[in-house]
Amino acid sequence: MAIILDDPDLEQVEHYRDDSHLRGELNALTEQTYGFDFEAWYVAGFWEDNYQPCSLVRHGRMLANVSVSPLAFIHEGQYLHCAQIGTAMTRPEARGRGYSRHLMECLVQRWASPCDLLFLFANSTVLDFYPKFGFRRVVEQEHYLKWFGQRCVSSFHPVDLDDGGQLQPFMAVVAGSCPQARLSLMPNVALMMFYCDGPYREALFYSPRHEAYVVVEHEGERMVLVDVFCARVVELHEVLPELVRPETREVVLGFTPLRDEGFATRVVDNDDALFVWGASETPLDQAPMRFPMLSHT
Repeated sequence: MAIILDDPDLEQVEHYRDDSHLRGELNALTEQTYGFDFEAWYVAGFWEDNYQPCSLVRHGRMLANVSVSPLAFIHEGQYLHCAQIGTAMTRPEARGRGYSRHLMECLVQRWASPCDLLFLFANSTVLDFYPKFGFRRVVEQEHYLKWFGQRCVSSFHPVDLDDGGQLQPFMAVVAGSCPQARLSLMPNVALMMFYCDGPYREALFYSPRHEAYVVVEHEGERMVLVDVFCARVVELHEVLPELVRPETREVVLGFTPLRDEGFATRVVDNDDALFVWGASETPLDQAPMRFPMLSHT
């Protein structure tokens, strides 16, 4: 076994999804760093090859991790084979030893060439770190509009994914959903279940009238339409009046709409800075665009 970073006790581990000890170590480090874990997602059977952690362990204790998620997108009819790097984390007592650098170098070497696009999202504390590996900052832009329209009676109702009678139809629609965005994640049931049965479980709604699911959040006067799932293209001007509240004054989209009439654009203002690998032009360099919010891993 190769010695890593001059430490004979340091082991690089991968493909350990079904190893309860190592999975538990990953969950513990993720909870400590980001405030969530993968166990419920794993138990439900959605962790497949769609999430691949690469970790450093000493004597069974996980010290650092960087993961990669292979993802397929479609951009204006063109298929894009992509990979997203995420869940980068190091135990506080193990920082400054080059662990993250080692893992990043391994994953970039492995994934940069086979992919049309290798990308990641970084918070403001590490913006100087990723350019060292060939990544460059790309500014995302979001579509929004000031809401002055009328509300109408909503046909949307909350979805309870704990109910198998609601879970199965949702998964079927996600699996067969057509692109609703100019840069659209190809149907990915596993990732959507991570979000919709996790942080967005209270934000999922279904309309029999539109035969569509939406993920929508309200923050005071601001409404965020995070995503839409439907077997046909949903006309946003038809569903927005059913989703806004009396206090809504602004509507923001979590994706780049296929048709943007009536929408303005602005730089996305959050703590997720997009970095893409290499100097080649990407779809996000060509026009105002953002990765769908539910494609972040």
